Amino acid sequence: MRYIIERPLQSLGTDTVLSYLVDSQKISYVSQGPLRMNVMKMSMQGVKMIPGHISPLMSLNRLPIEMVRQNLSERVRSGTTTLLTSAEINYLHEAETELKRTRHLLISSSIDYCIGLSMSPEKITPQMMSFCRKQKIPFIQLNCKDFAQLTHVIWERISEANFSYGTVIFPTFPSSIDQKLKNTWHKKWNELSIKRQIPTLFHDLCESEPISLPSLKMLGLYPVKGGLFTGSDADYCIYRTDGLRDALQTVIVRGRIVFTNHDREQHQGYGKEIIVVKPRRFGESLVSRV
Repeated sequence: MRYIIERPLQSLGTDTVLSYLVDSQKISYVSQGPLRMNVMKMSMQGVKMIPGHISPLMSLNRLPIEMVRQNLSERVRSGTTTLLTSAEINYLHEAETELKRTRHLLISSSIDYCIGLSMSPEKITPQMMSFCRKQKIPFIQLNCKDFAQLTHVIWERISEANFSYGTVIFPTFPSSIDQKLKNTWHKKWNELSIKRQIPTLFHDLCESEPISLPSLKMLGLYPVKGGLFTGSDADYCIYRTDGLRDALQTVIVRGRIVFTNHDREQHQGYGKEIIVVKPRRFGESLVSRV
């Protein structure tokens, strides 16, 4: 479907109107001012339009199907258009099976998703990094009980095996750990990752919050996801505002409505897996920030 979205920027103190041409599920062109084309036009006058959220939900393959469906429904209702998730494994030979299992759990998803791996630090090996390169696995989450686990990994070999693709590696620590100690461990990890040239996320992923723009860039999801400019997927949310609060009205994934506030989740199974060609993609357009 081909159509134009006309988006006033009055909330930013300007009379500028951005026009987005949506074609083949993507934003194919962005213009300041109206586009004179013989296609359907949608005005965003009186409503708020923002890029869809990318939200994390890790170790999804450890959840029962009922909980997966419940979580997906909740994410859509909160404005999520892409889910970042992982398949938790103990050994490399489990990876293919658990990735298939995770994909099967997401078969009815109405939103897009990107899948990585979760494991303990002891299980990360050069062979694991080779598998990630071949399968284009964009990230590995290391489930740590304490920082000492990270010091036992031979990071020089991991870095060498990870050089050509650059899978992002980041640790997570139990929420029960004192925050001051956790901050100290994160600082040590950041120093270690810089020294050993390990691509990582410098900010924690919080499952109740959208992923930040710097992290999206590191993971390679941006600029296809998380922006509203030429070349990005047509993922956006529409809010009605009374000046005090915003109320989500509609969620659109690749140009198709998947949720409205007066109807149930629509187009189950429409979501597709996002394959990251190369993590750590940089570059930011000013248009994507408005």
